[in-house]
Amino acid sequence: MSVLTPLVASDPASPRLTVYDEAAGTRMEFSAITLDNWANKIANMLIDEFDAPDTAILLDLPVSWQAAVLPLGITTAGLTTVVDTAQNMTPTAEPRLVFTTTDRAQQWVDAGVADVAVVSDDPFGRGVVESGGTLPIGAVDFGPTVRFYGDQYYGDSPDLAQWVNPEVTNTAERLLVPGWRNREEFDRYVLAPLAADGSVVVVTGMASAERLAHITEAEKVTRQLV
Repeated sequence: MSVLTPLVASDPASPRLTVYDEAAGTRMEFSAITLDNWANKIANMLIDEFDAPDTAILLDLPVSWQAAVLPLGITTAGLTTVVDTAQNMTPTAEPRLVFTTTDRAQQWVDAGVADVAVVSDDPFGRGVVESGGTLPIGAVDFGPTVRFYGDQYYGDSPDLAQWVNPEVTNTAERLLVPGWRNREEFDRYVLAPLAADGSVVVVTGMASAERLAHITEAEKVTRQLV
């Protein structure tokens, strides 16, 4: 059972996560059922493909929709993660599993990490090779790999309610949030609003005040988190 099961039961179809990538000019929207499917697929992949690592999984990824669904899947599987969206960490062999970008993948492979999964920057989630890139020898292509796994997870997951944060919201609001830098900010900006049965709009990349105002109106945002 996914950590997102309460959202699916409450309202499976309404938008729960919307991600604007201003640099790429894209907007991706996910309902509770779609997020749940992604979280379940990732959880199953972590257990079957990577043997559910007992050390923290490193997400060496900039803010994106894929960088959002990954911690949801990791949480669903009951595993822990370190998030570094600025990609400031020097590659070492310490993490057992790293999800990273094409331009950083070879560094993690060379550092001796046991498992390196490469996440493409394709807005529709195509794999590295599928979108014309090159995969380092020994690395896993996240896109086509995760699609192989089932969208139902039958293991135990933590209760979403534990991420309710009264300092963020206690009600089902639609919040405009900045990009997160670490796991703590991901919990605050994404999981806390979802735990309150709300939804989030994430804007990554340079956006003027006028642009943010337009997004706020178009998405029917109730409040902006800073």
